[in-house]
Amino acid sequence: MSARNRLAHRFLDLAAKRWPAGIRDEMAQEWHAELAAIQAEPGGTREGLAYAFSLLASPPFRDGSGAPRGWGETTPPMAPAFAVVFAGMLTLGVTMLAGSLVGYLTPLLGYETYGGSWSSTLLGGVLVAVWCVLAGHRLGRRLPIGQTKRFGTATAAAFAPLLLTPALLTQAVIGQDPLYVVAVLAGLAIWVPGLAVLGVAAVRGRLRWTLLAGVPLVSVAAAAVAGVPQMLTSTTPGAVFIASMLSGEPPSEFTVMPDGELSSRSFYWMGPWAVTLAVFGVLALAYGLGARRPAPAVVTVPRPENEQVAPPAGILSVAGALVVALGVAGWAYTLAVLSPAMPGVSAVAPMPGGDGEIYLWVAELRWGAILLAAVGMLAAAADRWRAGISAVVLTVLLVLADGVLVRAGVSGGGGLRLALLTAAVATVAAWFAAGRRLKTGGRRDAAVRRRVAAAAVIGAVCAPQLLFQGTPGVNHPYLPAGLVWTTTGLAALGVVLASVAAVTLSRRRLPVGVAVLVLVVPVVAVAVAGLSPVPAASEDNGSALWGATVGLPLAVLTIGLLRRHRARPRGRTAALWVLMAAAGAPATIALWLGSAFFLSMVPDLLFAIEGLGYPADGISVVPGAALLVTPFAALVAARLGGAVASTDVVPASTVEAAATT
Repeated sequence: MSARNRLAHRFLDLAAKRWPAGIRDEMAQEWHAELAAIQAEPGGTREGLAYAFSLLASPPFRDGSGAPRGWGETTPPMAPAFAVVFAGMLTLGVTMLAGSLVGYLTPLLGYETYGGSWSSTLLGGVLVAVWCVLAGHRLGRRLPIGQTKRFGTATAAAFAPLLLTPALLTQAVIGQDPLYVVAVLAGLAIWVPGLAVLGVAAVRGRLRWTLLAGVPLVSVAAAAVAGVPQMLTSTTPGAVFIASMLSGEPPSEFTVMPDGELSSRSFYWMGPWAVTLAVFGVLALAYGLGARRPAPAVVTVPRPENEQVAPPAGILSVAGALVVALGVAGWAYTLAVLSPAMPGVSAVAPMPGGDGEIYLWVAELRWGAILLAAVGMLAAAADRWRAGISAVVLTVLLVLADGVLVRAGVSGGGGLRLALLTAAVATVAAWFAAGRRLKTGGRRDAAVRRRVAAAAVIGAVCAPQLLFQGTPGVNHPYLPAGLVWTTTGLAALGVVLASVAAVTLSRRRLPVGVAVLVLVVPVVAVAVAGLSPVPAASEDNGSALWGATVGLPLAVLTIGLLRRHRARPRGRTAALWVLMAAAGAPATIALWLGSAFFLSMVPDLLFAIEGLGYPADGISVVPGAALLVTPFAALVAARLGGAVASTDVVPASTVEAAATT
């Protein structure tokens, strides 16, 4: 038997484990017999391998009630793992916020600190540690990782450090320096297992408070190991070693540009690495300790008699598919037509204040189009088993394709066709990842409502933020004809998805007039703001920015219509949600600040994937807003049925986990 034939039979042995133990052996025998028959035919080796792999890649078997069987019974939901990764990325933003807060408050208190001083570094670390304790404990109670036989209640503590590594690696990837990446990986090779051991021991009650003191010790040890690669290649090894561990003051080689070099190493020096590792260690331990006692289950508010029960999955699937199609088309057009046109615009336009803003504009369009395609996929596949996974798959594939094609410099008609073909392949792969349809019933209706609600909130809030980008009116005569229209169209696309979701999934049937207002007014507001002409003699960006304030009010309105409310006096619920929607417009300013200044590592990471950065310059909003809004959207989607808490404690799998998986 050839190696490929043996591999095919091994695939079947693994695939059989997805079936319940009672019929597992019988299914394996049937599959092996069929595989042997396929392999006996001419060219059967390749067909047999494909047959075995298709069975291996199939989803776990589920019984008539939808409960997972076979290996699906022991496979935990992925939502808690994604939540921990998101928490790590948000903690990077909190770190930036803490640094700014320390720099602002300490002079008011009579202390003069400077960037990188011991006092400011440690004080900022304390503030971030407070956030990590609160956020980690709450996240652990709400979304604990499913228990395994090996670790039991300590499973969350065992895996949390590993799930935080993407956030810790972000800066290394942004730096695009192999030495920096090696240094970070060397430190994480000490930090991840060390924190996992400490977390498991703490959860199991073994010298819990004594072991907490091990967090800074493990962090210092990891920082020391991480400093070795740079120390060995440095002209001042002692200074590099100390800076990498605790001090925030980099050696001069990190701030002085060498002769013949394009930049210094100031963008990727290691300090203060020990403080960073320590606060992330606090986050991992807080999550593990919080997961020991999951929060009470959420009991939904009783369903009113006049509530619409079954959401129209067909309409929502069509709307989601339309958003996917237009999103990937907008991405391909921006990539192959608009982005290559920017150097020509820069060469002839007056460009008061510099040309960096137009390069950032088209970059935001590419990223925003990818985001819209992802939320469209979540809505289109809302009635399938793995809708969330399909959205993640599409996002990852398009981001990678964006990086490859931008680096390749594709342009023109050929580049547009290549980008569209790449997007089509990614879309098909993501659709297959969604799996088969859910069975008709209450479980399917609830899943559709949750998933579409999450997609609607993300689309409503993030898509209009594309209007934040712009350029002075004196440059508009030189812009490509499709730039403003593409920006406005993509911004309106997310608004359309949210409006359709609000009308079709409303708990109560809306009057025709109200439904028309919900469908028309937000789209018209975005279109008018985005397409309003800017005077050619003006150095102002025009009124497009006002269209960005539509997103938050529409998201609040959508949640209010989709949510099941408690019984209140007549008109009180409507008045409450109208006031909250009105407050969403000024709250957009807070969204801008949080997205642009405290989550700036997200666009930096995307630029690193594309191999770009310069000459783009300005304030990026959409990537940070997506990171900020996604966990909020998942949370509110999980609570659409109400928020009446039960006294029963749920096991490791929670309502929120099921909502976002």
